[in-house]
Amino acid sequence: MYSKKTPYYLLLSIIVLLSFFLYSSRYYPLLNSDDALNVLMAHYYKLPDDFYCWGQDRGGTLIPLISQLFIKLFHCSALVAVSLSNYLLLILGYWGLSSLIKSKYYKIILAVIWFLPVQRYIDLLRFPIGVQYSLLGFSLFLITLLEKKAASKWVVKHLLLLSITIVLSTTVWVSDLSMVSIAVLLGTLALFHILKHKNLRFDKAILPYFFIGTTACYLFVRYAKSFATTKTAHYLSINGFHELKNAMLLLWEALWKDLTFGTDESLVSLYFYLTLLFVFAFAFFIVKKRLPVHLFSNKWSAFFLTDAVVVFAAMLASSWVLANGMGRWYFVATYISFSMFVLLTLDQAEKRCPKTLRYSVLVLAVLGAISPIYTMKYVEPKTLRPMADIVGEFTQLGEVGIIADFWNSYITSCPDPEHIKATPCDKCGVRNPKIVDMVFEKDNIYVIRDMWMDHFPDTLQQFGHVLLKEGEPFNMGNCNVCKYGKAKITKTSSN
Repeated sequence: MYSKKTPYYLLLSIIVLLSFFLYSSRYYPLLNSDDALNVLMAHYYKLPDDFYCWGQDRGGTLIPLISQLFIKLFHCSALVAVSLSNYLLLILGYWGLSSLIKSKYYKIILAVIWFLPVQRYIDLLRFPIGVQYSLLGFSLFLITLLEKKAASKWVVKHLLLLSITIVLSTTVWVSDLSMVSIAVLLGTLALFHILKHKNLRFDKAILPYFFIGTTACYLFVRYAKSFATTKTAHYLSINGFHELKNAMLLLWEALWKDLTFGTDESLVSLYFYLTLLFVFAFAFFIVKKRLPVHLFSNKWSAFFLTDAVVVFAAMLASSWVLANGMGRWYFVATYISFSMFVLLTLDQAEKRCPKTLRYSVLVLAVLGAISPIYTMKYVEPKTLRPMADIVGEFTQLGEVGIIADFWNSYITSCPDPEHIKATPCDKCGVRNPKIVDMVFEKDNIYVIRDMWMDHFPDTLQQFGHVLLKEGEPFNMGNCNVCKYGKAKITKTSSN
């Protein structure tokens, strides 16, 4: 039956489906071995060893855990299960965030920003920070529900408090960065409560959940990290003045490159120019309409603006982020929070908002949504064909073991991890030594030389094994491949 909400849900469904068939693990043209780790972990998932991604003490494996539902109950492949699990969380996150917005118009814009992000922040859809904000967004929905049901039944209130505690604790497991956002959230809620009630009295039911939840979360994360095979050094170290200067310089160089059209991604450069113009116009609108006081009377606007600023500052101060070249994926958090601040502001000031500003945010969102498609089609990899289909050619080899550079290893296994066992070479960052043993248990072993060797040597030593070249090289899955056989070691007996 048709209703006024039908166009909204129809358009929202189109946006979600478009995103899924472009960016989910099953269909993403730029899927790589980092992404494939989620797929392989889902296939081999075993607790407590796999609380964190192989070889790490950070990034909780929530997606592989949820994937077990699709694998065991619906017999999905690990690749499809991870894709569905990831988008299940993204939908929950959108549901939570959009519940704070009244206008269907701005809800749709949020859907575009969330499910079809600009190219520089496309990692929102796959990396832990995206999962973190999905859970955080859902927790905000539960918090607003708790506020509405505060005077309702005792059971309802405690179920909501328990759910909020579990979701926020899971968020910390998924991403250590979430501790910053949760601290900002709790601080914002406490401040607005004090301003509203003019006292420090809180609902007595909340305190036990806060203290028990915090303690339980700490103990669980500590327990989970005890199984990590690698302890990351200086992970929580803070930059000194010199390092902070270098961090800001790296960010400026990246921004300047975009602003001067220094890349082949012209749509990204155009997006950043229009974003700067929009930010100036948006700031002018706030000052002209004397909105600052009105804005900060809304706790969610205050939360998202504060979160955007504080998390950005935390990224600048982090020595780990600097060590990783100030990668753009770390700033997904600021992209989400600042976008939410803008949309909440425009939503609150709907009647006073000029049409140019109202439509500009839509143009920006759509331009951002087009930018990664343009990049994939015309810059890299110059095709929209799913990477899973390309490396799926290796399934023709049957039961095989594959050795390659890291970026050509795990990705070749993810379409069929049951029959294709792949590992990086012994000097390329092996994440799971158990898979190395699985590779050498195979009768047929293939080597991919791309990004590793200039040619296929007649003899190759890997992981204490001697491999002998067999046959001629060939191309498969956009890789240069050659078959190798394990050398038979003849044991001689002495008299």
